[in-house]
Amino acid sequence: MAADIVIRDVPEEGRFVAELGTESASAWYTRDGKILRLFRVDISDSLISDGVGIQLVRVALAHARERGLLVEPACEFVIGYMRDNPETQDLLTSAGGRLLRQ
Repeated sequence: MAADIVIRDVPEEGRFVAELGTESASAWYTRDGKILRLFRVDISDSLISDGVGIQLVRVALAHARERGLLVEPACEFVIGYMRDNPETQDLLTSAGGRLLRQ
């Protein structure tokens, strides 16, 4: 993965943004009280090989953990990441846990 990736939270837009050179990717979310719902990850094919999508999800989950939020994964990318990384599953809402078991 490239070392110069910058990921920041843009709460007014409801997304985490990863910037790598002139390209960017986003993990979109809504927040309802103590629930962070990750509903879309937009990433170009050229950034996939750099692991940018994974880094976006890691930052979003770390954000949730630091703030005591529960996570509801609402897109296949986040569901797949959380399914493959059981150490993240303590963050799941009950609905999120059902999604991972499907």
